[in-house]
Amino acid sequence: MSYRVTPMDVALTEKVRTLMISPFGKLPVWSSVATGYGPCRSCLKKFCEGEEERIYMTYDPFSGKSDLPLPGPVFIHSDRCEEFTGDGFPQELLSIPMLFDGYGEHSSLKVSEPIEKENFEDQIARMLSAPDVEFVHIRNAEAGCFIATIERS
Repeated sequence: MSYRVTPMDVALTEKVRTLMISPFGKLPVWSSVATGYGPCRSCLKKFCEGEEERIYMTYDPFSGKSDLPLPGPVFIHSDRCEEFTGDGFPQELLSIPMLFDGYGEHSSLKVSEPIEKENFEDQIARMLSAPDVEFVHIRNAEAGCFIATIERS
């Protein structure tokens, strides 16, 4: 099955960097030196802890997909980074603990599984081929926060 991994929209991340306001609820954001690996929700690469500046913000990955707001905290690089646009799965993400959450109509959770790192391509295909799953979120298994969306292409 063909799929694409979609990070946060680059126009949105640039607006956050410029205005320092969250797209959800117009909440303030702040920047600080990375104390964790992240990853950045734009380039989908881990932060260099103790070196890179990152912006902490509130983001709703269900915006436009559900009437129910489900915001949570995420990080992006403080400086502009190259948005992930590659084919397939971002390989750097495979070094962090992740969950795949499959969502259906009205953003109802249908399935949640730890990533099977040796078999993740088949796992993605299986989840996306389920008739009640519309999209899959990649989530950090330690912090529980949203990383990116996987959609059929």
